[in-house]
Formats: sequence, structure tokens, C-alpha cells
Amino acid sequence: TTVSSIVAAPGSRSPRMEAGNIPSIKSLLVLDSDGKRIISRYYKGEFASLAEETAFEKKLSDKTIRTNAKNEAEIVMFDNMVTVYRNSADVWFYVIGHHAENELILVSALTALYDALTSVLRQAPDKRALMDNFDVLLLCIDELCDGGVILETDPTTIVNRAGMKGSDGAPTGPEAAFTEQSFNNMFASAREQLARSLLK
Repeated sequence: TTVSSIVAAPGSRSPRMEAGNIPSIKSLLVLDSDGKRIISRYYKGEFASLAEETAFEKKLSDKTIRTNAKNEAEIVMFDNMVTVYRNSADVWFYVIGHHAENELILVSALTALYDALTSVLRQAPDKRALMDNFDVLLLCIDELCDGGVILETDPTTIVNRAGMKGSDGAPTGPEAAFTEQSFNNMFASAREQLARSLLK
């Protein structure tokens, strides 16, 4: 089974999906409760300057800050992009994709990052913990995706690979395989959560 047949919605005519590209995200953000960035990764060159990025982050924070996203991901269409997000203590995690991207994939990426950080930090992530362990945050993001291409959605694997960074452990980066089994696991873990969110 090809990647495009797994992720493309029936009748979808998105050139990106028809080309069989593996799932990707446009940006990944971690913001504090004031909408200020803890870390931001933009992979598709959406904005021309830091000022434009900061303005986008503030608008996104203002739109989502009052929603209840503590226990599961929420989904919103923002600036013609699909955004999934989740709140933990005083930080907000965002994964943003193309408007035609499959929401299940974005939810799975977000959940994987959140669960990996919770495992490593041994607590629900908050701003102080993330700042004190900023290298861990960077490593987990790098193991989740590379250049916006989603590499792994199993939090245990992300934690293990981050811990082995620079060693002779499993390969990471663009060459890491994103297998059909990865997709099956991703959909199974995200489907119920997504359905609950959309039916609210």
C-alpha cells in the first residue's frame, strides 16, 4: 500500500498527495500563555520575516487561548491552514499543516511530541521544565520531523532515539523509514480523539 493511498481522502485532488509525498507539517510551535514563543519551527517559508512569524503566533494564541484543550487535541482552520493544538499547564503546543493535510496525521504528531516530553520530563510539560530542558525539547522535535517531514509518531521511539542521538543507535533524519505500520499505529491512536474533538 502506498503512502498516498493511506493519507489521501477519497476524491482528493491535492497535487501534493497525488505526487505520493509523505505527510508533512508547515510549522510546529510551542508558545507560553502570553503567546510568546518558547520554540518555533517554520518548515515551508510561510513568512518573510521574524516580525510576521511573531504576529502570526500572537493571533493564533489569541484565537485558541480560551479553548479547552487540556486533555486532548483541538482542531481549528486558521489562515487557511489546519492547526491542531493542545494545552499543558502554561504552554501551548501547535502543529500546523496544509489545508488539505489529514487531521489524523497532525493530531498524531502533536500527541507524539506531547507524550514524549511528558515521558522524558516525568511530568506534564510546563514553561519552566521546557526551558530548563531545552535540549530535550529540541531533540524530541528533531526526532519527530525533519524539514517538516514526519519521521516518527511513536513517543517511546522518539524518546529512545533522542537519548541515543550521536551514538550508534537507530538511524534518524530523512533516511529513517516511515512505514505502513507507523501509519496504522498513528490512525489507531488518533481516530477516537479526533472524532471527539470534531463532534464538540
